[in-house]
Amino acid sequence: MLSEVDDSIKSWLALIPVGMGLFMVLLDASVLRVALPRISQDFHATMSDIQWISNAYTLTMVALLVLSGRIGDMIRRDHYFISAMGIFTLSSFLCAQAWSVTSLIVFRALQAIGGAMLSSNVLAIITELFPPGKRGAAMGINSVMTASSFTLGPIIGGWLTTNLSWHWVFYLNVPVGIFSILLSFALLPPLEPKIRVPVDFSGAALLGISLSLLTLGITNGQVWGWWNRKTIACFVVSIPYLAAFIGRELSYDYPLLDFSLFRERNFSVGIVAITILFFGLSASLFVLPYFLQGIKALTAEESGYWMVSIPLINTFVAPLAGKLSDKINPKYLMSLGPLFFALSLYLLTNISIDVSYWEFFIELIPMGIGMGLLMSPSYNVMMSSIPKQKIGMANGVVRSINTLAQAMGVAIGGVLISQKMNDWLPGYGGWIPDPGTMNMLKILAKTGSPLPLIAMVKGFTDSMHYVFSLVVWLPLISSAIIFLFLRGEEHLNAELHRKSIEK
Repeated sequence: MLSEVDDSIKSWLALIPVGMGLFMVLLDASVLRVALPRISQDFHATMSDIQWISNAYTLTMVALLVLSGRIGDMIRRDHYFISAMGIFTLSSFLCAQAWSVTSLIVFRALQAIGGAMLSSNVLAIITELFPPGKRGAAMGINSVMTASSFTLGPIIGGWLTTNLSWHWVFYLNVPVGIFSILLSFALLPPLEPKIRVPVDFSGAALLGISLSLLTLGITNGQVWGWWNRKTIACFVVSIPYLAAFIGRELSYDYPLLDFSLFRERNFSVGIVAITILFFGLSASLFVLPYFLQGIKALTAEESGYWMVSIPLINTFVAPLAGKLSDKINPKYLMSLGPLFFALSLYLLTNISIDVSYWEFFIELIPMGIGMGLLMSPSYNVMMSSIPKQKIGMANGVVRSINTLAQAMGVAIGGVLISQKMNDWLPGYGGWIPDPGTMNMLKILAKTGSPLPLIAMVKGFTDSMHYVFSLVVWLPLISSAIIFLFLRGEEHLNAELHRKSIEK
């Protein structure tokens, strides 16, 4: 019994550097978005330059996640994690030292290599550190890090950019990364390779090209135009590469992605549930900053404080839900989570421009509860259903699909808001209520006609309500899928079987 307690303490201590690393990688994207206007000003960058600062990271990450997860199954995962932290920390320092847009783009791609290696192995490390039946709460910590990164990014990025400079958005990673590396050497136990087979680099290249083109089309379609030749080319060209990848993996002896993973019903249902959640979350959180910073005239930092109820509530709910998912049928927790998420979206369909901080805080509380109830049990159930020799592969698949879901959520959110805005303001569908646009309209209202300002505020508010009224159906669909198809009893039976073996 004492040995079990000691092992449990060691596992939780080992989770500290892992959680720090994951949070740093996830936070990086949301922190950078706040700093991009200042970077653009310092480097006299074009809109295309700014897009590629973001694209270089996202495309590299998506292209490497599955490969990175698979490699993690073949080597010591603790060494692999430490190497990933080293690459991410070094590249963060180089990003802060960038002397031009081109150098920053290159260093961002290098940063994404470390990020892919790290984030594609976190769930796998948790799975190895904690035995079945005891990893639910640990998966909750993973959920907390994920949720917190969405809303804390603008707060941290806004403060650093305003009070120091955009360079500190990257410098911040350096001490955190070094500290995490030192803790990893001290606390991470040896995590030996689970399998040694040839790496399918050809399959990795096919998948990387396909997913990169698909992601590029999704992220840039709003800017290029969805019927633009470049957008269409990205989607069309990605298809044969994806088909070639699938054909190779089905016939290759050592596949990069073993499609038998998807025969595990709980794994597939969990992916669908999480994908819908990330899609809806991204579409929602894409719209809200324009409302807060444009219509409400808040700074990026202030808007982060307005959304803090999501990670705050999730911090309490996610570990508890994860722990409960090892004791009661996780189907009920997982199907209940999206209903809370839908409730929050429903409340947002009636939000007014006069909403107070505490009213807004309360309306986002169900979203934090829903994320906590769904994410940590889902990760627990998914990873527990996969053989240990494939957990890195599964981790990479989960992260890849989540990343694509986030990109699609932002894209669809942009499409919906633009289409509805165009109904309200014909010919002005490309306008969004960013602080610069709203300041211009306010000046115009004071010196001339207030009608454009009134039209923008009314048009965007109604368009935002429209987006939420459509997105609200997604978590309801997710809940139904989980309730109908998840085999929660299998997860509990596996835990009972493990306990009977131990006795």
